[in-house]
Amino acid sequence: MKFPSPTQTRSQPSPRQGKAEAPQKNWKQFFRKTIVLVLVISLAIHILFLLAFGSVAIFKGSIPKLPFVSQEIAADTVPEAPAPPMEESPATEEVATSDPFAKEVPAESAPEESAAALDMLTTVSGANWAPAIPKNIPVSEAGVVGGTGKGSGTGTGTTKGMGGPISGKQLFGVTLKARKLGVVVSINKGAQNSGRLPAIFAEVFKEFPDSPVFLTNGGGMRDWDVVEEEFNKKVEENNKRKKAGEPYDKFLGKDIKRPEVGRFNTGAALDWIVIKGFKPDPEYVGLKEKHPELFDDLRKRPNVWFISSNKEADGAYLAFADLIKKGVEAIYWYNQFDRPMEGKVADELAQKIGEAKIEILVQNQGTRMQGREWLEKVGAKYVK
Repeated sequence: MKFPSPTQTRSQPSPRQGKAEAPQKNWKQFFRKTIVLVLVISLAIHILFLLAFGSVAIFKGSIPKLPFVSQEIAADTVPEAPAPPMEESPATEEVATSDPFAKEVPAESAPEESAAALDMLTTVSGANWAPAIPKNIPVSEAGVVGGTGKGSGTGTGTTKGMGGPISGKQLFGVTLKARKLGVVVSINKGAQNSGRLPAIFAEVFKEFPDSPVFLTNGGGMRDWDVVEEEFNKKVEENNKRKKAGEPYDKFLGKDIKRPEVGRFNTGAALDWIVIKGFKPDPEYVGLKEKHPELFDDLRKRPNVWFISSNKEADGAYLAFADLIKKGVEAIYWYNQFDRPMEGKVADELAQKIGEAKIEILVQNQGTRMQGREWLEKVGAKYVK
């Protein structure tokens, strides 16, 4: 009996093992090959490039952009914007800015058949791509078509030419240019007994319902130092006649009060002699009793004032001075004109009236007419 050699035993599988197992692949040796290394490195480089450029493309739209601000940025030169395509490219002409204080020169009238010539407008920024604009249209420094207006645009439309009436309102038959009227009315004994006061105020308030009104006792205008000195001499002479047993004025006061402006709806007006009257004189009952309806109407109005003191104080200038401050354009004056109008205050007042170009409308209560020279200075108009 022969036993198998060791060699035979190793090479021949035993019947129990069955088929031989397949040999395993060696990956380490596979990747060490040159061609495999080149392919792997090339692939890695491509992947890196794709990652780099792909991220830029993806995040490019999310990068915030700063807004471009073109206002108030100084630049040495401003590039001209390209002109839009046009059929004909007219020559660019620089438009000179007109002087706002220069007199306007009327443009030559073009024939009706031909249309106005158009030209390109050069803007202040230097660009000449603005649409075509007629040459005869002025352009302001800011580039606004039409230039700068020189008129106020506040006309009332009631006048046809220079110097024509503005308001066109009539007062006692006289057409006034003024839109704001001031009123000065002497309501002394003669005016009250004439019975004309209610009709006068009705006419005034019909055309100028909000007119400021000044009530006076007489209409003289003199410097206060002159008035005071004259009154003191009068009192002294009256006292001498009284001591000598001669006829004298029993109602002449010891002094005279300086005239002041006060509101007519206050209690001070009730003590004014032309309101309460002069009891020793039965014909001088006062405005409150003589014309109660007019008295109540004037007391209700907020823009009625009075000049205190008596007739000899000659303080009517205070009413005119206050009306000038209130900006009136005309003054209606109803007065007896039996007191002088002279001195510094009268001259200064006449000058202010002339400078302000205030219309003076005068209506006389009686037949006397003192102060003609002053009325001529202010260009007074007379009404009946």
